[in-house]
Amino acid sequence: GLAEVIKYGLINDLEFFEWLEQHISGLVAREPALLSEAIERSCLDKANIVADDEREQGVRALLNLGHTFGHAIETGMGYGEVLHGEAIAIGMVMAADLSMRQGWLTKANVTRIKALFIAAGLPVEAPEGMSAAMFMKLMSVDKKVQAGKIRLVLLKELGQAMISDDYDAAKLAETLAHFEH
Repeated sequence: GLAEVIKYGLINDLEFFEWLEQHISGLVAREPALLSEAIERSCLDKANIVADDEREQGVRALLNLGHTFGHAIETGMGYGEVLHGEAIAIGMVMAADLSMRQGWLTKANVTRIKALFIAAGLPVEAPEGMSAAMFMKLMSVDKKVQAGKIRLVLLKELGQAMISDDYDAAKLAETLAHFEH
């Protein structure tokens, strides 16, 4: 879906992200030429990432942007209550928020990210019933936890993702509190 397409722009293709900003209304309207371009670009971006890391030891893990937060939403709300793409879209916005709190991403870029998801018809807020404590509990049992530290895919800048367990835990708590419902 569109959440997946937007993810490729966020993790390693700023030019594609900017193209999506310009063409999102046409994509939502399912204009064939735009859909074809978006699918082709997404496939190329994914193929390049997978080719660089066939065993998912490094860059391939960047494909998990938004997934730790998103999986917590899916589990916390009950599978099927929130669509996977919607949960991951919210998760990507949460990752952007934490990246901003870390000083890596500007507030203006977080606003751009949120605006693109909204224009795509995707949610940007956690659903009712998701508390910061629930997020933390569910995220801490994620498969990406290593040595008790939650490894997250965050944005060093727009179009450049990174894997990190070297973030400020207090900033993560702020992000979770900000999205608490």
